[in-house]
Order: sequence, then structure tokens, then C-alpha cells
Amino acid sequence: ISGLFPEQAVLRIADANQQQNPFILTGSDAHSKTPMVTASVKVSPNSVYYWLIESQDKKRKYSETAALFTHAEIARKKIAERVKLHTPDDYINPLGAALAIAADAIWEEPSYMHGAIAWRMRLPAWRGAYAADALGWHDRARMHFDSYLKSQVTQIVPGPVTPDTALHFARQLEKMGTAMFSNGYICRNPNGDIRPHHYDMNLVFIDQLLTHLQYTGDLSYVKKIWPALQLHLQWEKRNFDADGDGLYDAYACIWASDALQYSGGGVTHSSAYNYRSNKMAARLASLISEDPTPYQKEADKILKAMNEKLWAKDKGVFAEYKDRQGLQLLHTTPGLWTIYHAIDEGAATPAQQFQMLRYIDQTIPHIPVQANDLPFDNMFLLSTTNWQPYTWSINNVALAENLHTALAYWQSHERDNAFKLWKNSIVESMYLSSSPGGFQQLSFYDAVRGELYRDFADPIGVAARTLTEGLFGIVPDALNHTLNLQPGFPSDWRFAELSLPDISFHFKEEGNISGYKITQSYNKLMNLSLRIPARRDRVKNVRINGKKANYTWIHEALHRPAIKITAVPSTTYNVEVEWEGELIEQSPCNYEAVEGSPLQLNYTKATIQSIDDPEKAFNISGQKDQAITLVSQPGKHTLWITLRQGQAQWIQPVIINGTPAVEIQTIDSGSGTQLQVINRSRLNKKGRIMVNDHAGLITVSAGQAASYTVKDSFLVTGTNQVAIQWEDGSGIATSFLNWEVKKSGNYEAVDITGILNDNVVNTFRHKYLSPRTAGATLQIPWQGIGNWCYPLIQPEISDAGIKNKKQVSLGQIPFKLGSDKNIAYTSQWDNFPDSVGLPLSGSASHAYLLMAGTTNHQQSQMANGIIYIHYQDGSKDSLELVNPVNWWPIEQDYMNDGFAFKSGPRPYRLLFKTGELTRGFNSYSTIKGFTNMGIEGGAGIVLDIPLNKEKKLSTLTLKTLANEVVIGLMSLTLQRP
Repeated sequence: ISGLFPEQAVLRIADANQQQNPFILTGSDAHSKTPMVTASVKVSPNSVYYWLIESQDKKRKYSETAALFTHAEIARKKIAERVKLHTPDDYINPLGAALAIAADAIWEEPSYMHGAIAWRMRLPAWRGAYAADALGWHDRARMHFDSYLKSQVTQIVPGPVTPDTALHFARQLEKMGTAMFSNGYICRNPNGDIRPHHYDMNLVFIDQLLTHLQYTGDLSYVKKIWPALQLHLQWEKRNFDADGDGLYDAYACIWASDALQYSGGGVTHSSAYNYRSNKMAARLASLISEDPTPYQKEADKILKAMNEKLWAKDKGVFAEYKDRQGLQLLHTTPGLWTIYHAIDEGAATPAQQFQMLRYIDQTIPHIPVQANDLPFDNMFLLSTTNWQPYTWSINNVALAENLHTALAYWQSHERDNAFKLWKNSIVESMYLSSSPGGFQQLSFYDAVRGELYRDFADPIGVAARTLTEGLFGIVPDALNHTLNLQPGFPSDWRFAELSLPDISFHFKEEGNISGYKITQSYNKLMNLSLRIPARRDRVKNVRINGKKANYTWIHEALHRPAIKITAVPSTTYNVEVEWEGELIEQSPCNYEAVEGSPLQLNYTKATIQSIDDPEKAFNISGQKDQAITLVSQPGKHTLWITLRQGQAQWIQPVIINGTPAVEIQTIDSGSGTQLQVINRSRLNKKGRIMVNDHAGLITVSAGQAASYTVKDSFLVTGTNQVAIQWEDGSGIATSFLNWEVKKSGNYEAVDITGILNDNVVNTFRHKYLSPRTAGATLQIPWQGIGNWCYPLIQPEISDAGIKNKKQVSLGQIPFKLGSDKNIAYTSQWDNFPDSVGLPLSGSASHAYLLMAGTTNHQQSQMANGIIYIHYQDGSKDSLELVNPVNWWPIEQDYMNDGFAFKSGPRPYRLLFKTGELTRGFNSYSTIKGFTNMGIEGGAGIVLDIPLNKEKKLSTLTLKTLANEVVIGLMSLTLQRP
């Protein structure tokens, strides 16, 4: 045997004659801090050997080893058998014991740790402590909460908001007596250790405490913690909703908090947490004769504000956040945490839940999971966001985030979708990682960090919740004397068993009988509320413990009909549901439609009761009992169809993807550019095709595609425009990029000297101090780059390669360069104007722009700025600068691995240090803690805008839209007719 042991360790090995051979290694003998100890012993057949590793001061005898081993094995089995799981899936069955051991490993009296191995430190929250109540360790939960409530600040009145100047305003000064570190704040260490720390652990800690109360229903404990809950709610409101609009800022309050900085904006996930906290506080107040009014009023206010200010109706999601400063933009590409927290905290309606989960399906990167001999197909994991550029904790592949998202699918009654993501996550971590049975923090499939940290508290806590609340649907509400059960078994399971200290749950289905045996051992005996999906469209009998029982059909159930069975308190429930009638119709819920063409939805068993088209996206031309004919607009849209079959009634959301009737696709054949025109309509199409200034004829038969070859002589450098005018008067247009074609032409480098206001070398040398929020917040450091974890980074932008050049050229296209001042910067910061204008004259067919500036992950998937080209007749062309489509940061490149990280076509970039204009890089530099895609000295970007050469030019306007960024114009070249 061999292994790494601590210093001052003794390894005792005995042979068959029980002769001990100790190998003692002390610090003086060690050649390193982690010495290797090896030993060997002759092994005799049919003999038992015990191996004891201990510190030198123990000096146990070998004769004690058998008893020690037996004692240890009893202790191990007691923990491992705390969670007994038996399902049809052999890959899932070992989860019970592994989860119990892992949940025990993160416990160290008096509190839960941040990790079992890495990050084994005390923090009030993150999600590890949820495992306590889920797995029946209510005594540990109580000790955890009590120990940290002793560390809640109660005697320090709030002082002023105090950003930390040493950390460039990125976070608040960690000093007791400031606005943040004052009454209500819960400190990082338990048992009254009052000191500041840089997280808002209050939110998750209180959420876990409220869940504990729902498990126990202990009103005496409610009274005990009531003052702490009040202080917490006051602290949250005072610090993070200073303007009183009902939306809360988020100050490092979730796992993915490193580099999340909202600058005082209204944030969905923190607002959702505060919604549940206030709603629960109102409920608790009424139970202990306190006034619930202020808490219910605040909960209502938060929910109203979320729906009015954060719900992005056109995308069907709650926005990540809404800016407080500048143009108060809505950031409408949320991370996983925004969606699952809105669902988990009860802030989303069933319709909103459905739409947000479709956003995940369609927008969040799905990363394939592959391994030799893996007996599953189409496995995937989710990235946490689609944001660019990469930043730690922002766009990772994290086990806890995937598990929590699976829980959101379960909570939305999408059991098959939930189970698929959940099983993918469990199998990848427990079977494919370097730690069998482990709960990793990050996956092997994380593009930057790879697999990271074993038995991390967050995935352990969420795994406990997904097993109990998700797969088995066990959600106690002892405060309301109700044991809520809504099992989320995959539709093809016919049995499942779970045994916990508080509850055992046995499910078995045979023929038309669905059987559930439930035994509860909670501190309080509760009523039963059991929601189960319907197998058939009629119920013949429902019996509990042999007696006829009450049930109701849930007519508003989504996806599939369901019944709810209720019963008075009992230790054991033997529930038997006997179904009859027809099997529930499983109709498609995803359709492809062609714009303008009729699509018919047919149901063979169910009849349509009503149709809701909230987006007004369809022309419903005919409806019969079991069929509907509709015409769709382009894009993905949802119909809400109420169906009835027998006794069952439910709402079936139907997603219809309306594809364009005619579409132009670009194919790079390697020997030139091919356009493929796809005609999905029922009519033959004939028309005139224009590629830039060159015309041709094209005919496409109905339901067919036609190719059109674009000659190189037709092309221009950059954006090429394609338009087809059909004989029936309709038309279609698109564009494609080709930076590699180099064409001669009449190019004029416009003199922009009059608007230049800075040098690119100063980009991160300025102090961007205003406007900034007056509240306690996390924000971008004052140099305009970095985050609160890395507030002092300052990439060096060098002009060594351009300061002595008057111009650089891309093929025949010249870009004139300034000298001392070489860029016209705009920004929402007060350092620069928010826009600049440049007078133009004459006409042009194309504008080429050399630009530079900043962006960051918080401004991703949105327009950071916009360029307008105005004509004298009042019309204009425009180009939005979108991260990561066509707006790239000055200090680095975007990653593009085709999975978690995707960006627009790589642009030409001007390397300021060398003066080279290039699309390719052999190597990148590292900005420590920030990026491995750094460009030494920084780089600009070449963009272009096709123009209408028939019109007279008036003005170019560059405007910065997003906060935190600067966007500048370095050079403008017009292609004259």
C-alpha cells in the first residue's frame, strides 16, 4: 500500500501472526511536507488484516484494531443507510448512500461548511445547509441556525454607505458600523463572532431557516427567531432597495456571485428571495399574533415590481436586472439562477415558468456529455449563462446550477425534462468524474477550469432537495399542518422507494392501479395532500387504508392532467388509485409551421375547450372539437390550449416555430459563395436577385430550394447585401460577411480630427467615478475593468505600433490615425459625452470604421452602443454594437469553443502594440484572475455599414447605450461611388 500521510503519523501493519511492523515517519525524517510512506507484508490465504493509520500519541495496540474497525463500520453504515433509495434505474440507486455520506461530511458542529474538502470553512449560507432538513437532520439544522443567529448584528446602528476606495469602489468597505455592516447583518462565523465579510449571506441563510420552519412547524421557535427575521428584512430593505421601488440589488448573495455586479440595479434573483421572505414573514406573523400587514404589503410590492419592470414579455423571461443608472436598460438574457430562483421562490406564475424553461431549452448552451461505453444517448449539461467574455462563476458548468435547474423543471411539473437533466448531472459527477460517487463543484466540461472540488456543499444541498422535493415531491408544510407530495417520477417508471428518518415513500404501479405507501415520522403529524399525474381519463376508485378517499381533478394542471388526494393526519397512508377509461392522449407540444401557411392541430381523444393566444401570433381560421387550423407568424410562439378528455381537463402549452416562407442561406463552398434560397411556401417563386449592385434572375419551385452562385467580382469587403424582389410584389433580404475579399475602389479616409478626445492608452487609466449609485452595491472598479473579486487589475494598452503611423490599411481600404489624440470616446460615464457627431457630405456605398472600447459580461447579448448614418432626406442606416456579435473588448478576445462560448465572426483587429491588422492570433496573454484571452497592448476592431449610394450623407452619430463601457471611433473610411 502507499499513500500520502501527515507528518507525525504511524502506519501499523500486521502479518498473519499479528506481528506489528510499524513504519514511523516524523517531521525530521521528511524530505517534503507531504512524504510518501510505503510498506509491505506477506499475505497468507484466508487471513484477515487490519490497517491502522493514526497519530503517534495514540499508540493503540493491534489487538484493538478489529473492534475499532467494527465500530467505524457501524458508524459508516448508520450514515449511509440514512437515505435508502430503490428505483428502476441502477445508476441512480447508489445516490442515497453517497448523498448521506457527503451531507455528513460537510457538517462540523456547530454549523455546515462551504465544502467537505476544498473550501472547508464556515459561511452562514450557500446551499449546503438545505441538506439538513431534507435528510432529516433537524437537530443539526437547529444548531446551525442558532449558532449563526448569535452572530447577527443587533447593537451597531447603520452608518453611511462606504465604498472601499482601496478596492476602487468595487465593493463596500468591510468595517462594522457602515450601512452594510450594521444591525441585521449576519457575520461569517457562528457563535457571536462579530466581524464583517464580503457576502450577503443573509438571503440564503434566512431562506433555509424559513424552509426549516416549514419542516418543523415549531411556533415556539418562530417566536424565538422573529426578532432576527425582522432585523434581516429591515437590513435587506435599507441596503438593497434604498429607492423603495420594490426591486432589490444583489450583493454577492448566490453561489455565482463572484463578478456579479449590478451597480444598484433591480435584480430578479434577489428580489425573488426577498419576495418569499416577506411573504413567509406575513404568514409567520399571523401565527404568532404579530401584524402581518407590512410584510404582505412588501411582498405584494416586490411581485408587482418584478412583473411590471423585470418581465420581458417579448422574450418570455424575467430579466437578469434593470439598470438604475444611465438609460435604465433591461438586461434580458438571464442566467440559470435568475430562472430557477424566480420559480423556486414562488415569484413566477405557471405560464411564466413554462416560458422561462423554454428560454433555457432554446438559449442556454447545452454541452454534450460523451464517454466510452456510456449506455445513454443525448446526455448534456447546461452552462450557467451565454454571456461573454468568460469570467469566473459567471459562465461555468456547475453541478449545483444544473441540479437546481432540474428542480425548477420539477416544480413546473415537467417531470421527464427534470429527470433527464438531473440524471445527466448525477451520472457525470458520480460516474465520470475523478471522484466516484462525488459531488463536484464544476464539471470536466467546464471549458476554462475543468473538474473542480470534490464534495462541495452547494451541489450536496441541492442534490438533497432534488431527490426529496423533486423526484419524490416531498414538500412538508408543517406550519399549515400539511404534508405536500407531488412525485416527479419519469413517466415510464412503475416503482420507486425512498426511506428517510422522517418519511418513507413507496410507489408501485400495476395495470390500472397506482399505489402509494407513505409513512410519516415528522415531529408533527400532518394532513396529506398528494398530487399525482393521471394515467387514464377516469378515476374508478381512490382508497386510503382501505377506505374511500377524497380527490379532485386539477383543471388548471399544465402538460398533463392530475388529481389531488387529501386525507386527515395519519402515521401511515396506503393510497390506492384505480383508473379506468382511455389512456391520456400524448399529443405533440412542438410543431414546425410555415409563415402564412395553414397548420392543423388534431387531437384524437381530447377535445379543445378554449384557446389562448396571448402573443396574438396566430390567425385561427377554424376550430372544431378536436382540431384547430391556424396561420403562424415567424418565430417561436406559444398557444395555451385547454383540453378535456373524459373526466380530465388540463392546459397544454403548444410551441409553434413559424419558419419564414422563403429564406436565404449562405453556404461557403470553399471555391466561392453560394446562396441557397429555400421556398417553403406552396407557390412557385420567380424574381430578381440583387447581390450588392449586381442583378440576376432566380426561380424556386414550391417546397424546393435553388442555389445561386455569387461571383467574386460581385463581392465587397465586409458586409454584402442580398435582396430578392418577387414578381408578386413581396421581397426578402439578408446579408453576409466576407472580410477576405480585397477589392480596389474609390476609398476616402475621412478627417475626424475634430472629434478625437482621448488616446487609447488612457482607456483604463481614467477614474470613472460618476454616475454611480448612492447605495450599498457591488460595481465595476473605477478604472472601468475588473470586478469585486479582482478590483485592481489594469491592463496596459500600448500605442507603440500606431503612434508613429499616419494610417493603416486593410487591403485597399485606408484608415487614417490620429497622434496624441487618436480616438473619439463616448460613454454613459461623465468622463466622455454619451454621443459624438461627425458631419458628412456627398454619397457613399459603404462605411468602414476602426473602433475600440470596452465591454464586459454584464453587458453581454445586448447592444452596448449604436452608430447612425443620417442622410439629408431624414432617413438613416444604423449598426448596433452587440457583445459578442460584433463588439469586442479592447483588452481581450472572446472564446469560441462551439459549446458554452460562441461569438460572431472573428473581426479584423488592429494590434496597438505592433500596428498589425489581423484576424488571427498565435497566442494570448493572461490577465491574472480575469482572462487567458488577453491581447498584449490591446486591440481595436474593424466594422462596416453598407450605405445607400443614391442618397446624400448628412451626419455620423456614435452613441453609447450601456453602462460601464466606453466606445470610441478611431477612423472612418467611405467608399465613394
